Amino acid sequence: MIQPEDISRKALAIYREYLRAWVQGDGQYFPRRVPAQRDPGPDVVTAIDQVRRLREGSKEVLGYGYSVEWKEVQSRRHGKNLFPSKVLFATELDLLRVIGKEREFRRFTEAVTRLRAEFPELDSWVRSNIGVFTDAAPDLDGLVEVLRYFKEHPRPNLFARELPLSVDSKFIERHERLLAQWLDVIVPPHEVRADEDHFARRYGLRYHEPDIFVRFLDPAVQAELGIPYEALAVPLHTMGGWTIRNVRAMIVENRVNLMTLPKCTRTVAIGGLGNGASLLRYVSWLQHARVCYWGDLDSEGIVILSRVRSIYPATESLFMDCATLDLFRHLAGQGSGRRPPGPPANLTPSEAEAFRICDEEGLRLEQERIPQAAVVEAFAHRLGARHDAPMSSSLVASKRQV
Repeated sequence: MIQPEDISRKALAIYREYLRAWVQGDGQYFPRRVPAQRDPGPDVVTAIDQVRRLREGSKEVLGYGYSVEWKEVQSRRHGKNLFPSKVLFATELDLLRVIGKEREFRRFTEAVTRLRAEFPELDSWVRSNIGVFTDAAPDLDGLVEVLRYFKEHPRPNLFARELPLSVDSKFIERHERLLAQWLDVIVPPHEVRADEDHFARRYGLRYHEPDIFVRFLDPAVQAELGIPYEALAVPLHTMGGWTIRNVRAMIVENRVNLMTLPKCTRTVAIGGLGNGASLLRYVSWLQHARVCYWGDLDSEGIVILSRVRSIYPATESLFMDCATLDLFRHLAGQGSGRRPPGPPANLTPSEAEAFRICDEEGLRLEQERIPQAAVVEAFAHRLGARHDAPMSSSLVASKRQV
């Protein structure tokens, strides 16, 4: 037979269901029946005690909580006695008091009412995310203040701590996941970078940007920008704001390799991005540059090449094909063991075959293992070649010298 503690556990499930019903405007939810096992069992003494406990915990005795409808039963085992035929919550208050949710429910309903009044476009979200909204309700004042600000000032180009809000500077950071879902609805679509998951970049906040390592391989380009240093690290959008024309951009992962690249006419080397290479979409001058990528020759490096090419389709590659793998396979080691979910797109046939070999055999030919003589040769003869251009005879010679 169901007991008071069983009813309390079931009441929590009913409460979660009632929140959804309340949001949907169901005014006929109560009375609500509690699924119950009413069989008193074979033991007479136990059955009598269970009936007593059930009655003592009921609204009939306490003045609130679950109600029990009793039915007189005549049985050979128990004689004539009253046993529960139905257990139910007659009213909303009865349910809330049993589980101690009166305050939480009041806060929830007030929050829903307020949010709907100011941002009716979020009603559909609330209906689909009851649990999330219940947890967020205590912070609704701050959340509404943030929503209101971004609706009136989309893409503010300020740090979060600079926003004229009463919430602390960590508030937005703590609620980024929820705010992102709401801002996607509240802020005009053209003010949201839909291709960006990073919160600050998606909604136009400033943030501590990654520093991009840059080296000028041509002093003329350096002079045009008025930069006194051949190599420097600059914030992403600072580099993105440069005005450079008629240049080649050489993207290199390893910084030592970048620092030892030979001088090259109208060339800027960019390094140290790793999986952050997709950030290069914010560098507008690359749209008009001749882009070349050189990373580790392994499955992960070729995936990065694919990502760069998804942004700049004409990107050439250096040392990322089967010819390189054939020449320097004796210098390759074991990769990380992490396998991509599938072959990447945007590859030439030779790059795709190199990916297959590296992925299946777990190979990694690190950039710094490529002989410097081969690098100099490639810069002299290959940067203007097609992606699948064969390795020159002098590079074959450089292999023999290693």
